[in-house]
Amino acid sequence: MTDLTSQPDKAGLRLGPLWFMPGYTGLNIATVNLFAFVTIAAITFMGFAQPYVLTEILQIPAERQGTLTGNLAAAAEVFGMLFVGFFGAWSDKVGRRPVLVIGFAMIALSYFLYPLANSESELVAYRLIFAVGCAAAPIMMSAAIQDSVQEASRGKWVAVNSICTAFGVLFMALVLARLPDTFVGLGYAPDVAGRYAFWVVAGFCVIAGLMVWMGIKRGVTAPDPDRTSVWSTLRAGLRAARENPRIAVAYGAAFIGRGDLVIVTAFLSLWVVQYGTANGVETAEALKKGGILFAVVQGSSLLWSYFMGLIIDRINRLTALALGVGIATVGYSAVGLLDNPFASIAIPVAVILGIGEISVVIGAASLVGQDAPIKIRGTVIGVFSIMGSAGITFATLVGGMSFDKIGPTAPFMMMGILNLLLFLAALWLRLRERASAAGTAA
Repeated sequence: MTDLTSQPDKAGLRLGPLWFMPGYTGLNIATVNLFAFVTIAAITFMGFAQPYVLTEILQIPAERQGTLTGNLAAAAEVFGMLFVGFFGAWSDKVGRRPVLVIGFAMIALSYFLYPLANSESELVAYRLIFAVGCAAAPIMMSAAIQDSVQEASRGKWVAVNSICTAFGVLFMALVLARLPDTFVGLGYAPDVAGRYAFWVVAGFCVIAGLMVWMGIKRGVTAPDPDRTSVWSTLRAGLRAARENPRIAVAYGAAFIGRGDLVIVTAFLSLWVVQYGTANGVETAEALKKGGILFAVVQGSSLLWSYFMGLIIDRINRLTALALGVGIATVGYSAVGLLDNPFASIAIPVAVILGIGEISVVIGAASLVGQDAPIKIRGTVIGVFSIMGSAGITFATLVGGMSFDKIGPTAPFMMMGILNLLLFLAALWLRLRERASAAGTAA
């Protein structure tokens, strides 16, 4: 299959090198960018700040935190998978706006309740509320991105939105992640500081959800496919993957790419916090130091994003995905070989990790956006998200156990191996396509 892009429809809005679908306004486009920024900031804070809750509010022993972190995230993802397919298909029927409102409302509620937990079982309950929100808001973000752009600009547009998500993660790491330390500096006890930080983020989610709801394009973008259950959605999405192996590879990239993100978000901060406190650093200060390293990862993602988008729009999108996965293989494997997150070598390793991480995300989104049938795009993106949730479940469960049993860098080495397997699969499919094209030409 070739990757020839169609000529842009001149009836659509043009902003620089980007062509958008007819009917979209500048406000709609700006809101999609805002959607990407606030959604990623809202959902990544939970995993990044959780070590603070475990340490200062519930006082969980350090030797149990890796497994508990993995179990919490895995339980949330399994629960969220029950809703992802429904939200994707339902948004094809009623539009994106009602679903995104549900998503932000549930995320805000979970942030309000989470630091009030008095036991691990309460943490699980509040994390499940968060899971429902994460089943709605991010999939609507992905759908809004894919709905709005014309095919000729898809790679660059996904890259632009990835830049917005990188800014969102930087905002989380450099602003939201410092809230506990800020409140401690104002004289509050560590546990109270943590609660106030989570409540500030809850308010941020409410305001962000209202802003996105007001600016996102109204109406139903896709025709009405008669699919409303997760099982019918899954069947339709798997059928699309059987008919087009490129979609199958994109699903594999979603599985690994979402796992990559949660490994970085949850276990990088946990590793830094544990390493710091073991060496005499206060928890809030260690979390702030973790935010700096996390910012390096996301800053490199930010700087690389648009270049990756340019590459994607100039070469075969399967080839571009293979390139990104190859870089991610190097980045995660390199982190897996580190023994000190504060060592100077950690900075260039974090740069490679960030480049690889964002390359997989952009490559997978561009590939599935191109190859998903228009009439079931929300459905296919729903299954794409289900595969991402499955990847998070696997990564957090196995990653959490390996963190406690093997070492804090074991989850990163695990993802390096998985990225290598995906790289080989994408390369094999691309070579098969080239051979088939050569045979047809002959």
